[in-house]
Amino acid sequence: MNYTQVIIPRYDSQGRIRGKDQITGKVYSKKDMKVRPDIQQRLEKALNTGTYLVTYPRGTRHGFKFISKDEGNTFLESLGITVNKKQITKTEESMSWKDATPPKNFYIDNLKWKFLVRNIEKGKNILMVGPSGCGKTDATFKAAESIGKEVTYFNLGATQDPRSTLIGNTFYNKDSGTYFSESLFVRAIQQENAVILLDELSRAHPEAWNILMTVLDPIQRYLRLDEKDDSPTIKVAKGVSFIATANIGTEYTSTRVLDRALLDRFTLFEMDILNEDQEYALLEHKFPKVNKDILLSLSAIIGDIRKEITSNNPKISNMVSTRNTIEIAELLDDGFTIEEAAEVLIYPLFSDEGGNDSERIYIRQIVQKYLPGKSKKELYETNNISKKLRWGGKSYDGQNYTTYE
Repeated sequence: MNYTQVIIPRYDSQGRIRGKDQITGKVYSKKDMKVRPDIQQRLEKALNTGTYLVTYPRGTRHGFKFISKDEGNTFLESLGITVNKKQITKTEESMSWKDATPPKNFYIDNLKWKFLVRNIEKGKNILMVGPSGCGKTDATFKAAESIGKEVTYFNLGATQDPRSTLIGNTFYNKDSGTYFSESLFVRAIQQENAVILLDELSRAHPEAWNILMTVLDPIQRYLRLDEKDDSPTIKVAKGVSFIATANIGTEYTSTRVLDRALLDRFTLFEMDILNEDQEYALLEHKFPKVNKDILLSLSAIIGDIRKEITSNNPKISNMVSTRNTIEIAELLDDGFTIEEAAEVLIYPLFSDEGGNDSERIYIRQIVQKYLPGKSKKELYETNNISKKLRWGGKSYDGQNYTTYE
């Protein structure tokens, strides 16, 4: 068959579904997924079944189908196209957790980074806990990449049918009769030294936890394909590391208290929220075109909100994550004002119940302190964010400006 597109699906460093057509070079981005949610659904199915998504002429329109990777690669080779597969260099092979340092502009404690890389390299199970949007998924991808390993991603929180995702499905074909199709998870656990990310474990269905019990057990390490005692089992390959993420706290809806037996199968790894200086530096790096005073104001607003929620008697019950902050900065980069960005991305996170005493009114008061019109001295005195923060290459200690180096 003559295919017009051969789309290879993947997950990006944030765990979001992406795809690239190997014939035209078109990349299916976040914007494409919003316009064509059906493409996202098809790419997700391709990921779960370990196939390629292709299009072919069907009358005046195009049809979609899924083909095996071997068939897809053979077709692409007939067009003179070779699928790029990541080659691990000698440098990457020789890299060790002992030499691990965090990537540039990725803010994580050096000790925690080395511990994370070490556990992945040794095939350990890790449970990464922390607030939503603090970088758990991103840290996993970056740590694995630093030692030349790729991550296979599974969003357990979005899985309605754990058995289908983790084991597979039985199908019927009139020619071959009933047959079993194993899941991508089954194939992944049979790859030596694989890194498998189990995202949102705390939101997963309890059935998923039951299936994973023997898989994660350091002694058993097998997957049972059925509940029967004599059911076939799949052995987990040598060196496989399972990284799970969980949003811990009552503010996260649909989260479940993790089973103690399941928790005992992991090493706990706590992700920290960026402090104000780190978040400002991150924003400055990612959005160099945005005025530094505006980024400073945004960092100060988020800092005040986080200080409030960690106070002894907080007036709010939610916080703004680093992921949220980056989304706000994206609006600033597109020309929105802080006030406009807050209206659509900050205020909706907080309850408006209680009139003038509501959480939303309190957050509005915080934002108002940092709107344009405040002098730099007033901004410093209002927040005292850090004596090291910069305004256009200078720092301010409360009295004098000095050149920042």
